[in-house]
Amino acid sequence: MKLSLIVLFVFLFSASLHAQKQLILIKRESVVLRFTEGEYLRCKLKDKQKKEGKILRLSDTHIITSNDTLSITSIESLNVKGRRKVNVTRGIGGLLFIGGIGYFAIDQVNRLIVKGAEDFDKKVALTSLTMAATGAAILFIHSPYKKVYGHTLKTIDYTSRFYKLP
Repeated sequence: MKLSLIVLFVFLFSASLHAQKQLILIKRESVVLRFTEGEYLRCKLKDKQKKEGKILRLSDTHIITSNDTLSITSIESLNVKGRRKVNVTRGIGGLLFIGGIGYFAIDQVNRLIVKGAEDFDKKVALTSLTMAATGAAILFIHSPYKKVYGHTLKTIDYTSRFYKLP
């Protein structure tokens, strides 16, 4: 009796997990972003308002958050802070930033070792400053929002092929 009761509870609990909907952003048949019920959502609407809140419920046309109810079609961009994947551009930015600082440091060490070297080479300083500034711009200047334009934003359930267990 106890075993059948436990099996029944486990079955009901696992069925409720499959009923959880997900909000996904798709581009070219691949999922770019995924939000599930219970996660915190920050977004910009088409009328330039910023909305945020914990996702309480997802329907086919609306997102019910702890602060407001949002229409899926009114969302212009989603906050992806902490969800970005590593890409080549950021790697190149880091390489330029470290390379610029390293180039200047190597020149200064060289000045200390070699007798008769100039105190300060303006060309080396300009080149290293340019490299470091370009690398810093690539690394640190980016929007935390992902535009929905060109992507498909939709709500899915466990029957979709894009569904992923939380």
